[in-house]
Amino acid sequence: MRTHHPRLQPSQFTSLSSSNIPSHFQIKVTCSGHSTSTIAEPVSPPSRPSHKRHPAPPRKTSARQAQQSFPIPRLFDAFNGRSHLPSNIGDTRLSNTAINTVNYALQHGWADSTLTNYGSVVDRFLGFCTGQGVPQRLQLPADEFVLCAFAASGAGVQAGSTARNNISALKAWHAAQNAEWLGGARLHYVLAGVENLAPDSSKRPPRPPINAAMLRTLYNGLNFTDPRDVAVFAAACVAFWGQCRLGELLPTSLALTASKYLPTRHHYSRSSRNARASKLRLPRTKTQKKGEDVVLVQQVSPLDPKTALDMHLLVNKCDGAAPLFTFNTAAGPKFLTKPKFLQRCNEIWVAAGYPRITGHSFRIGGTTELLLAGVAPDVVRSMGRWSSSAFLKYWRSLDDLAPLHAANINTSM
Repeated sequence: MRTHHPRLQPSQFTSLSSSNIPSHFQIKVTCSGHSTSTIAEPVSPPSRPSHKRHPAPPRKTSARQAQQSFPIPRLFDAFNGRSHLPSNIGDTRLSNTAINTVNYALQHGWADSTLTNYGSVVDRFLGFCTGQGVPQRLQLPADEFVLCAFAASGAGVQAGSTARNNISALKAWHAAQNAEWLGGARLHYVLAGVENLAPDSSKRPPRPPINAAMLRTLYNGLNFTDPRDVAVFAAACVAFWGQCRLGELLPTSLALTASKYLPTRHHYSRSSRNARASKLRLPRTKTQKKGEDVVLVQQVSPLDPKTALDMHLLVNKCDGAAPLFTFNTAAGPKFLTKPKFLQRCNEIWVAAGYPRITGHSFRIGGTTELLLAGVAPDVVRSMGRWSSSAFLKYWRSLDDLAPLHAANINTSM
């Protein structure tokens, strides 16, 4: 039997006035976990910039100082006594400062997760060479036939994308080591062969996207007397309509370091130019270390991301520097982590007959939903911060999308 929970009705989602907040929200819970009988107050709009003096910004760290505390990525480990940065260019000798600056910048040319994955591939490649008796002089720079042999070792077993990613890692390793890349036409065709020989079992089926019906099912199944569920619904709406990767919004664990690059409450603001839009600044994304802006546009209640997020901030009042989806418990504030978020969503969706979903399903689901609603593809791509190629790769429901843009073409003269 389905359990009914008190919830916000669509009419109650239209205003943040304390007079029409449901009774179960009439408790103000502080970050310490203590409650009072005070009615929760609406989130105040951003105030004008203060003219008070602010603390002086921290001193800039030089490349050399930063490098001393920055662990050397695996790609840059010295290989066979070889220096990966030349000190001489022809008759010109570079200063130590120039060498250190280039080294520091080069080590930040890839995302941290990419460096970690690429380092693992390098270790596997060197292990392969050892097993095959390949001398070190043919390992770096890697002879093309050695590269082909490494790529072909996965033929009939691996997906073609795995082999290509492995070669991309080795190419990055060569760039990091200042070694000539010898891969050419032969390697290109070997990779094509691995792709053609890949077994069906190596190919992951496309991840099913979240859709608006699932978001409504989630809304109906959550218990809005629970601050955690309020945070879950807000995160779901933001990830869906903002076309976000969950890793850009939620930490993977409760460790403080896991939330270092995640948005806080200070990163959320209302648009000064349009009342139907809000902006969420992502401090760092998968492709942009400097961060990107997510525009949240007003939607029909109760699936409106702006209202869901504002209600979360009303119920879960915490310090502005806290991660955005922090919620209150009797023991104090707690981060909403990605695993716990997905667990809660899947509890409701699986019970309703939906398949289990992964984090990326929100991003591709929001994209597909906007396209099906007739929003111009260029607008959707810009809102979702998609590159042109990736945007097309993750389209879903093409049989529904194509008629919106290509049906009943006028062929009369």
